[in-house]
Amino acid sequence: MRTFLLGLFVFALLTVGVVVGWAAMNTYHPGSVGTPAHAGGISDGHPELCTNVNFVAKARGSTTRTIPLDVGDLVRGTYEADGGFGRVDILARVLSPQGEELAVFPRASNYDFTFSAKERGDYAIVFDNRYSMYTAKSIGLYYCIDHAGPTSPSWQPGMPPP
Repeated sequence: MRTFLLGLFVFALLTVGVVVGWAAMNTYHPGSVGTPAHAGGISDGHPELCTNVNFVAKARGSTTRTIPLDVGDLVRGTYEADGGFGRVDILARVLSPQGEELAVFPRASNYDFTFSAKERGDYAIVFDNRYSMYTAKSIGLYYCIDHAGPTSPSWQPGMPPP
């Protein structure tokens, strides 16, 4: 009976830890960069599209998130990396549709970023874990795209203005 109760207690602690961690990753922080306007964030009246993804960057590898953008679209977001026994050595960078390096983010466990599209195409955010020989990293990425196009309800990103 004692073993069962101890197991139940450990399960409860782990469950609470996972739920609290998930809630922290999926919570809007009103007024912060990357938070949608409806949750108290910054907006200039253009349509916004927000995305929250979680993934793993394997040891000695990289992971890429591709974002299709139009000229003038503004991307604001944040990422958080976890793992590596307290040593986070993820290098993140943004690549243009032609593969040019537009921005390099410092190695940090979390970082807020902003960039705008100078041309139409697929932009890439690359999370590089090649400096970690043995440890994969869990990455939480949250970003919003503030489309610069017309605010007509029939207009969609990638379409010419009405």
